[in-house]
Amino acid sequence: MHGFLNISLEEIKSNWVALNNASDGKAAAVIKANSYGMGMIKIAKKLIEAGCSYFYVANLDEAINLRKRFTSKKISIAVFEGFFEGSELIFFKNKLTPIINNLDQLNRINKFNIHEKKMNAILNIDTGMNRLGLSELEIAYIFKNKDLLKVTKWDFIMSHLANSNDKKNLENYKQLMKIKKFSEVFPNIKLSLANTGGIKLGSKYCLDQTRPGIGLYGIDNEGKNLKIKSQILKLPLELYAPIIQVRDVSFGQPVSYGGIETTKRKSKLATIGIGYADGWLRLLKKNSTFSVKKQKCKIIGNITMDSFILDITNVNKNKLKEGDYLRLLDNSNVSKIIKNLDIISYELLTSIGQRIIRKYS
Repeated sequence: MHGFLNISLEEIKSNWVALNNASDGKAAAVIKANSYGMGMIKIAKKLIEAGCSYFYVANLDEAINLRKRFTSKKISIAVFEGFFEGSELIFFKNKLTPIINNLDQLNRINKFNIHEKKMNAILNIDTGMNRLGLSELEIAYIFKNKDLLKVTKWDFIMSHLANSNDKKNLENYKQLMKIKKFSEVFPNIKLSLANTGGIKLGSKYCLDQTRPGIGLYGIDNEGKNLKIKSQILKLPLELYAPIIQVRDVSFGQPVSYGGIETTKRKSKLATIGIGYADGWLRLLKKNSTFSVKKQKCKIIGNITMDSFILDITNVNKNKLKEGDYLRLLDNSNVSKIIKNLDIISYELLTSIGQRIIRKYS
């Protein structure tokens, strides 16, 4: 028996449409890490139906896989990791858009575009995150050597907001001013800055393109529902796991590895067929209280690789049996599950393992 995810492609589409409307029709979609574990190909297909034509992925393998399914030149696929030596023809033959993160990569694509057919690209400048993109010294060098940006055709100058989930953080405005200052020197190149949080910061951050990722799933990094122009977005998935055994246990019996907890009464325990190998991490135990037949049930003992044990003593004895499925995660509890655990919604979604069957509607 396997756990499964019910994923609503229509709700993902609806979330993107809301984000696109809030972006004045300029939203792309970030579908890296197999669309945060939800299925890159199926989600891309649904978003293309909704009008999305620009996608971002993490690396070249993801990009090639996506391009094999969507061959149209009208669909752009940009690769965050950069433009490495030896990858030039792969990018070109697969009609992929490299994101240029340093001067070496800039020189590499310029050299290719001088001697070969033209390849569009995105120039990434670091405005305060210190992760990827041209450094301040490299930006200063480009200001003194403006012709470096005349060889290649640029889809966008991009940067990435580091604190967009905190609307009061002044670094957001500083980053906006830095990319605009760069744009003053190269006014004919479009700008892309806002992620999901950036869209919520307002239209001045949306510029010429936005790049929602977690917003496709209707939530922010804390798992709270996004409110976009008075519309409340929804988490478009539900996670179910099977009961693989039910047993009666007497008072004072140790439960699971290490016996960290013992039964406080004569108990009925259900072993649930999902564990940390499936993404239900040990740290989630603290907040893992589930409503089963209107009764609150908690995990007892350690979560293990393939299962955890749920105390179902308060549930009517005839209500649950082996083979039944319990809903563990949905729009009502995702923020509660990760609250105060030093884990964000991105981690929760991308941790859901491949043994969990994806079902789409």
